[in-house]
Amino acid sequence: MADLVVVVNARTGVAVMTRNEIVNIFFGRYRQFFNGIEAQPVDLVDANPDRARFYSALVGKDLSDVNAYWSRQVFSGRMQAPPRVNTVDEVLRWVSTHPGGIGFVDLSKADARVRVVYEFNP
Repeated sequence: MADLVVVVNARTGVAVMTRNEIVNIFFGRYRQFFNGIEAQPVDLVDANPDRARFYSALVGKDLSDVNAYWSRQVFSGRMQAPPRVNTVDEVLRWVSTHPGGIGFVDLSKADARVRVVYEFNP
């Protein structure tokens, strides 16, 4: 099983993040990085197995819990869930083309367009 990592746009100026910061960005509680750049998270579709692995490793929740959280947020009008893409290649493209892009990929897929800011312990 490959190692999941969190990546940001290589030009954000963010070198490392804590698990708590990542949780807060992916659950819409933080809208900016520490340096003031707007965070623009991207998520994978449910059909991609990395999505379940990511949320399990990040917050110990399964996809039904994560989807229920976002349904409540959207219904209440508080916020919108991050956009979802189908593949890791699309995550890399999103992160590299959005100044505040942040997403998750297998470590082996991370390239020069992105910077790894968090690695999950196996």
